[in-house]
Amino acid sequence: MSYLVNRRAFLAGASGAVALLSGAGASRAEGGQVIVANWGGDWNDRTVQFFEAPIVEKAGYTVVRDLDGFDQRRTKIIASRRLPKAPMDVAHMDDATAFELASLDLLDPIDEAAVPRLKDVVPGLRTPTFAPWQYSAWIIGYNPKKLKEAPKSFADLWDPKYKGIVGLSDAHWFHHIECAALKIGKSLDKIDVPAVKASMMEWKKAASPRIYPNHLQIEQALKNEEILVAPEYKARILQFASEGVDVVSAYPDEGGISIIFGLCLPKKRPNPQPANFYCNALLDPEGLTGLVQKSFYSPANTKSVLPEAAAKQIEFSDAEKKSIHNRNHAFWLKNRDDLLDWWNKEFKS
Repeated sequence: MSYLVNRRAFLAGASGAVALLSGAGASRAEGGQVIVANWGGDWNDRTVQFFEAPIVEKAGYTVVRDLDGFDQRRTKIIASRRLPKAPMDVAHMDDATAFELASLDLLDPIDEAAVPRLKDVVPGLRTPTFAPWQYSAWIIGYNPKKLKEAPKSFADLWDPKYKGIVGLSDAHWFHHIECAALKIGKSLDKIDVPAVKASMMEWKKAASPRIYPNHLQIEQALKNEEILVAPEYKARILQFASEGVDVVSAYPDEGGISIIFGLCLPKKRPNPQPANFYCNALLDPEGLTGLVQKSFYSPANTKSVLPEAAAKQIEFSDAEKKSIHNRNHAFWLKNRDDLLDWWNKEFKS
């Protein structure tokens, strides 16, 4: 994808010295407050446990937490165009929403001089206005006790043999459309909308997938064996399994679909220096090592080293990493409203 950029290579010599000085500055606290917009629940609890309390607050900063859904966060940032100051310093976002906000010129670039750990981020995850934190991919989960053979691809889920036992998350409707696009064209670069709509209607007729509001309801349906198969994030499948659900993951032949969580810096944020400190703190490799063993996402910092058993469980193989599809955010900016309307009125009806 053209919007994805590889991390900028550090120049040798003098610029290396600048980087060292920047790192020292980033680790030295000046106090003050940092207003952070984040999800609530266990997502926020882990952010506090592994980063905010032991690093940010210990350094002398006061973290003011604005906890809500990312749609609310997005709306606040868009509304701040008419305000003298943004309502937050740092916003936790997914890569799709970050792309949209950047396209509206509502985010500032994140500078390696101010956030030196950016140089250690996995190449290809980062954009100039988005600092990746943890990532996973949309794949397939299934009940190994009830199904003798694992689904091998997203296309398998169209098979009538799965009729009535596939569960889809309504909140992740866009991923289901992307699964259809991969079934048809093996790529997300150019999505044929009419062909995708036709394929989705074939899916509806052939397999009658059940639709649930979100992850939590998918987990409960798998646990109750209302469904035996569900396309989901690998991280969520592992979380479900850790909570006693009979589910394992199957990596699809078409490749997974990326999901990246990270940080954005809204323009006109009230506390720029604390915001930079916060971003650098959340890329702390030791903190990420602890966090992802709870969240089951992969760490975005290449210097985070997981214990062997955790790495084997959480990380993608080299071959899988190469086949993960980056989402076509430009496509979704153009087609999101039409496809969401179609999903609600045609596919779900």
